[in-house]
Amino acid sequence: MVVKATNPSKFKMEPILDILKRTFKVGIVIFDLNYDILCINETIKELLRIDLNASSHPSNLSTLHSPQAFEEIQRMAKEAIKRHRSGSSVIKVYKAQGKEIIFLGKVFLLEGQCRDTFAALLYNVTTLLVNDKNFMVKFPVYEGDDFLLLEVDEIDFFAAKGNYTEVISGKRIFLSPLSLGEIENKLPQEHFFRIHKSFIINLSSVQKLKKSDYKYRILMKNGYDLPLSRNKINAFLKLLGLR
Repeated sequence: MVVKATNPSKFKMEPILDILKRTFKVGIVIFDLNYDILCINETIKELLRIDLNASSHPSNLSTLHSPQAFEEIQRMAKEAIKRHRSGSSVIKVYKAQGKEIIFLGKVFLLEGQCRDTFAALLYNVTTLLVNDKNFMVKFPVYEGDDFLLLEVDEIDFFAAKGNYTEVISGKRIFLSPLSLGEIENKLPQEHFFRIHKSFIINLSSVQKLKKSDYKYRILMKNGYDLPLSRNKINAFLKLLGLR
């Protein structure tokens, strides 16, 4: 996995795992080939309030994650079997103790007496990505196997794409495992607006608002032409001071 900055002169960064090892406590989850959780460390227990000794608490990763997230874990485990560790990383948002916690995770294959078991290392990156108002200032995305952090103001818009969200910056398209709903809650409303069930735009990236036959479309500065939902027209025009 290679970590890149989209604009090195504007945002210079070290490999993210090096930063995390120095700055954050790491959460550890050990699981087997059936994805049953064998043990966790104190960090995971404290952050997520998981108690494996409680009979009511699920102990299989499939019951703790959405189908989409579990598929990602399975993919990373298969990578780990081939290369002893997953080449890719996963971003996961958990709700615990009334707060949202953002984790960056990697999976490693263990050997020796721990043969046929995996270790998932989870880094709490919330303070790295989110400011004191709980808005994201840096946004985690994938470009192939590369993991990048984009400055939020460099993002032109977000678009729903199946189980993922496309993140568009200029002419480049990245992927995020976060849903539009999760993303919308982490963006400042004075700078971003959900114009459609499938799109959230950066207001500073709007070039023109077009109207034809009582329908509105938004032309972005990077050339994309996006629909404005009928039920969003009044709020959007009001936001622009046009109504």
